[in-house]
Amino acid sequence: MQMLDINTASPPLSVVRIEVERLFGRYTYSLVKKDNNPHIDSSLIILYGDNGSGKTTILKLLFHLLSTDRQRGHLTFLAKTNFAKFSVFMADGTSIIASRNNDHLIGSFQLKLFQKNHLISHSEVTADNENHVKNIHKNLQDYEFFRNFLKMRLSLFFLGDERVLNSDIFANREEVKDEQRFKQIVLSRMGDFLEEKPSLNREWTLRTSIHRTEEWIRDQALRGANQGEANVHNIYEEIITRILQTSGSLVEEELSQSPEMLISELKAHEDRSKDFSSFGLMSPLDTQKIVNLLKSNTKTDALIISRVLKPYLDSVSARFDALQDTQNLLTIFETTINELFFRDKYIRLHVRDGLKIFTDEGKELSPETLSSGEKQLLLLFCNTLTARDKATIFIIDEPEISLNIKWQRQLIRALLELTKGSQIQFILATHSIELLSRYNNNVVKLVNMEK
Repeated sequence: MQMLDINTASPPLSVVRIEVERLFGRYTYSLVKKDNNPHIDSSLIILYGDNGSGKTTILKLLFHLLSTDRQRGHLTFLAKTNFAKFSVFMADGTSIIASRNNDHLIGSFQLKLFQKNHLISHSEVTADNENHVKNIHKNLQDYEFFRNFLKMRLSLFFLGDERVLNSDIFANREEVKDEQRFKQIVLSRMGDFLEEKPSLNREWTLRTSIHRTEEWIRDQALRGANQGEANVHNIYEEIITRILQTSGSLVEEELSQSPEMLISELKAHEDRSKDFSSFGLMSPLDTQKIVNLLKSNTKTDALIISRVLKPYLDSVSARFDALQDTQNLLTIFETTINELFFRDKYIRLHVRDGLKIFTDEGKELSPETLSSGEKQLLLLFCNTLTARDKATIFIIDEPEISLNIKWQRQLIRALLELTKGSQIQFILATHSIELLSRYNNNVVKLVNMEK
């Protein structure tokens, strides 16, 4: 099996090539970006092809092959889909292959997991007469290895044309606290994939996504606070040491720590804290009393105060640095939605209050009152924000659905900006001229190799 040269700058589990043989018995594709220039963003692949060429089915096969929850019908979808072989090649040298022997295009199949051409897992997946997969009796240990290998390393989201965001994370029982609500969701999920009740699932996934976003923000704030305060004991040790070192005379070098410089540093910290306090990441700093003390005392006293105060300022600066990435992301998240997408309404993020939606008049809105396009955007942005800590693939079928031309132009750029520096990849299928022309280097055209 010939593998692609791996671009080391790519996310470790990003898709670099998809191959499918005899899809529906008639289509064979090798899907790889036409230009592997490392300067072209590897976090975006756009599939383009004629109606009926199999774009949507390829996206679904990708989602089900890489998803691992045994209760959600992933293997059954593969068993019910007509293909001879479906292969996914990742940037780290991993490849996952589902294939059938002889001339069979439906039903039972084999699952193989390779790392750099070495077979590390091989499972036989057996379907019944109706092409349902209920249990795997043979090679169960290999299949569990396959599941755990992917589950620990990769998360998947699929947004289909019914505008329901699907992911195994939404199958987590702990995400739903209301028992009756959980029963409704379980009932709604009976049946095969994409035969669920869209309205119920859309509401639930949106609420769940908002809840996960709120928890993510609180976790980030707590981590930053812990990092900023982890050295409190050391700070007091340094303060005591500085006090003891201060004698009746101050060495000439101390004069570089002038009261004026300290006042400037205090004011800079106060101004910087406002950006963090707007999201509740920390309380705003009020330095005026300390500034007044520095101004009203003698120069010698002010220098003594500066020796005591400097460790505290260093700790505040460390906390700023610990929270800076989170503050940047929340700013991008909030301003992108408010300035580029939402009209006559806006969102606010806060550690204490969570994610709230308001009208221009300040009246709070329920997420259910949003339009279908607004719900779709909020779903995507919430889940891209919370997915940054793990390799994640968002598979989106026709993202232009429910979006006007202006939003189509801005959507992908905004998602890529929010996920910059993460291990998140977007794989889309579209007919939108706006998306195809703007990201031409990321487009992969479906060309049938059977002809």
